[in-house]
Amino acid sequence: MSRTSYYCPRTIRLSADQQAVERLLIAHQEHPFYGVRRLALHLGWGENKTRRIRTKAGVVIPTPSKKRRTQRGAAQISAPPNILQRYATFRNQERPQDGMDYSGMLELNAWVQDFTYLWFQGSWYYLAVVLNLKTRQVVGWALGTRHSSELTLAALQDALRKHPPPAILHSDQGSEYLSYAHQLLCERYEIQLSASAKSSPWQNGFMETWFRGFKLELGSLNQFQDLAQLHEAVALQIYYYNTERIHSALGMSPAAYAASLIAATPQQA
Repeated sequence: MSRTSYYCPRTIRLSADQQAVERLLIAHQEHPFYGVRRLALHLGWGENKTRRIRTKAGVVIPTPSKKRRTQRGAAQISAPPNILQRYATFRNQERPQDGMDYSGMLELNAWVQDFTYLWFQGSWYYLAVVLNLKTRQVVGWALGTRHSSELTLAALQDALRKHPPPAILHSDQGSEYLSYAHQLLCERYEIQLSASAKSSPWQNGFMETWFRGFKLELGSLNQFQDLAQLHEAVALQIYYYNTERIHSALGMSPAAYAASLIAATPQQA
């Protein structure tokens, strides 16, 4: 046997890896904030291969900064109980340290809502978002200069104009959500309000996670020239999230998942 034949498999492997690196870099350019799971889904690879090729390609995903604390006013209504938390169970009753299973919440026809801050050209702007818990779609949003009940109500009204109302609407205990206007609108649509316990952001963890990913993918706000450009960029990023970006828990985009649910629902004659 020729000595060079011992090196053939290694040469073939190096060539295959180089082609894989090129494919991964193209995918990373299209979706720069995809982690291993989403890259694996996008490329049709296993996670181990994706992790190895990503390391070989030198691709690093930036980490989010800590959330800014905001001053909040007084609530107008009492905080409702946390309805969603009733459906959180331990993954293993004998090992609480294994964490919680939140899958029971997903069948409740619930929306969750929160807002985040955006520092732009020397001023704070605030983005309020409403998320469908089952499909992970952003169903409504609003951008404004004050984190007020008017802003969060505008995001909710945006959602209700485009989608059937949920059974449950969950938020934290911020005064932006504990307002008479919020309460009256939810009573009109027969929506039951729910709120996390104080100082318990993990009880609205779906929104916390969404904002971390959104702000990373939106990128530096210094790239925008004025408020109109910022508003357009927010709209485009939300559209990308809803319709193109693979959600790792769904294996597809939220819009595609929502469409699959509709297709699977028997149509009444």
